[in-house]
Amino acid sequence: MKHAHIVGCGLAGTLLAWELKKLGVEVSVVDTANPESSSRVAAGMITPITGRRLKPSWRGHELTQIARTTYAEIQQEFGIILWSDWTLKRVFREEIMREWFHDRRDKHEYDPIVVTDIEPGVHDGVTYPFGGFEHGSVATVDIPTLLNTVGQSLAQQKDVGGTVHVPDITITCTGYQTLHDPLWSWLPIEPSKGEILDVRIPGLQLDHILTNGTWILPVGGDHYRIGATHDWDDHEPSPTEAGRIKLLADAQQLVGREIVVLGQRAAIRPSTKFKRPFVGRHPTNPTQAVFTGLGTKGALQGPWAAQQLARHLVYEEPLDPDIDIIKWWKS
Repeated sequence: MKHAHIVGCGLAGTLLAWELKKLGVEVSVVDTANPESSSRVAAGMITPITGRRLKPSWRGHELTQIARTTYAEIQQEFGIILWSDWTLKRVFREEIMREWFHDRRDKHEYDPIVVTDIEPGVHDGVTYPFGGFEHGSVATVDIPTLLNTVGQSLAQQKDVGGTVHVPDITITCTGYQTLHDPLWSWLPIEPSKGEILDVRIPGLQLDHILTNGTWILPVGGDHYRIGATHDWDDHEPSPTEAGRIKLLADAQQLVGREIVVLGQRAAIRPSTKFKRPFVGRHPTNPTQAVFTGLGTKGALQGPWAAQQLARHLVYEEPLDPDIDIIKWWKS
């Protein structure tokens, strides 16, 4: 394969372009450059323990190593900073969460993550009614900088009026909008709307990520981001008063301080029921392929999935069955 054309240059399309170019493939792209796409609104968080039930991330250690290596390569190539390491402190919202945590820890499900128990009480001005825990191995990826930088490097190949040469393969990387493409509408994408707030919290000195299901992420000085909501029914990519109220209420429970809202953003994630990406060639049209479904785990799962698809397209290596779209095809 000599020429690949990518439709959509969000996180999925950008990572795929990077992997294909590493393999010597000519890449052209076309993108709407939507400033409120899920890739540009997302916090780019990578965390090894997720959800109310505090489960270890699927293949968390393996995928984190691949992600760290991929973003480091891009940083070195373009002279930018994408990756930031963090500690995270989680506040339990109910007693059962404390029980789940102790059970998983005692069964060594969190190995090799170092987790530290936080007893119920007030710690550094934060109330832990049922306790909580602290752990490292958390990171954020500056996805807007990634998209802007790699996008600029592809600018001379951007398609503004049709490709000059017929590509060997066209890969659709259009996020949740893939649902509206007749070629791919059979994929079980389940869009979820996420909202975040950009805020000031005067006097709060936070050097870690703090979460009770809603997270507070320091971004410099007294500026923070608060997120994120999950709405499976509302597919309008615009902020809502309900989202704002929920995020502020959850954050107030954590810090008990004045929060000044500077901005609010919303986007639709290309989520999937099983929290796995969708990648592969079309079963009946091998000149078409797809890469979507990154959902809330894009910064973590994206680099690995992009490698999988790139090597599949170039070398015909088999895809991991957990993400191969063939499992969803009904002829």
